[in-house]
Amino acid sequence: MKSIPAAIVAAAAIALSAGSAPAAHSACPYQGQVFIYGQNGWETLTNALAANQTPCVQYYIVLTAISDKTVPRGRRAIDFVHAKGGNFHALAEFNWAHWSKVTGSWYSKGVKFRRRMAAAGYNPALGDSWAVNELSSATRSLPAARTKVRDALRGLFTGPRGSPPQMGAVFTIGMTQRLRNFGPYKSQVESWLADAAFWTAVTPYVAWWGQEAYPSCSLVCVATAKVAVRSSHVNDFVEHPAKLASAGPAATVAVRNLFDRSYFPVMTAYWNDPKGYGNNRISRDAMQKLVSLEVYAARAWAGRNPYPDGRIGFAWNEHPAGATPADVQSLATRLARAIQAAYGDGGTAGKACSPTGAYTLCKAAVQGAAFNERWKTFETW
Repeated sequence: MKSIPAAIVAAAAIALSAGSAPAAHSACPYQGQVFIYGQNGWETLTNALAANQTPCVQYYIVLTAISDKTVPRGRRAIDFVHAKGGNFHALAEFNWAHWSKVTGSWYSKGVKFRRRMAAAGYNPALGDSWAVNELSSATRSLPAARTKVRDALRGLFTGPRGSPPQMGAVFTIGMTQRLRNFGPYKSQVESWLADAAFWTAVTPYVAWWGQEAYPSCSLVCVATAKVAVRSSHVNDFVEHPAKLASAGPAATVAVRNLFDRSYFPVMTAYWNDPKGYGNNRISRDAMQKLVSLEVYAARAWAGRNPYPDGRIGFAWNEHPAGATPADVQSLATRLARAIQAAYGDGGTAGKACSPTGAYTLCKAAVQGAAFNERWKTFETW
């Protein structure tokens, strides 16, 4: 594969940052970037983020694909996002599983999607881009799968003839926090992280690399534990690929460089789902405290490590089973205010838990909760 000229990469970065000017307030802890994926809707959370927005943060809303899941969602949803302000941007979902059913090369699939994005109204000048959703788990272990990923990202980056190059986001499918047999999984991740040729090839195409890692309150909401201890166990899980890359041999330099500027955890604000996203069938109060704890954890980790800086993501459930609209609004507002407190002017990790420093809003307790200490194995290669 031919390399991408440096001038084109620079142009892509400029195009990506359009509409994303640095925050004017000198007290911004980071130029924050918040990512929201709502499988069944995003309106309530987007409205809450807009009502509690800060100029320190750019907000990226992933708009799920429609039809056969290969068609970008169109103008109505895009306009809804843009109407929230200049720091709100739309990301078109490139659904990996459904594009795998389409004939043709993966490069051509990426190009075709970019063409469909343009027709739907996504505007790079306003900071819109693409997001690959649920990169196949086969990528961890199969070189052939990595070739498909590399080709798809190249097509998404390049787009149709005459299009400006456009970097985007990748969301990697994860493992449940309840995992017990770590040997096979860790071995696969190590092999993937050490594939320097793959990471060198995809780096020019990727602006953000998100790891889907959905904490379970039953594994972090331990009543007797201090918030700092709970936070460390959240980070053992949600930061584990980047932690492992940081501990890796020389072959992981390429992925470390990419992760240092692009990695972020995609955590859970997905309430009352019995099948995934952390399986958090808990009270509204406990869920609100869990999302506050997650924001606290990511912000605290960033202060001591080269990643994820101001990048943070959440999966969102617009229609939790048994919840009222008021319940959903309350959870959305709590998450939006935690983000504002942690990443806004003068933001700190502690402010995500309480404006007074009491950490009250991060102290969810679930009966029988216990930490899964095995995620600490990713601290060493």
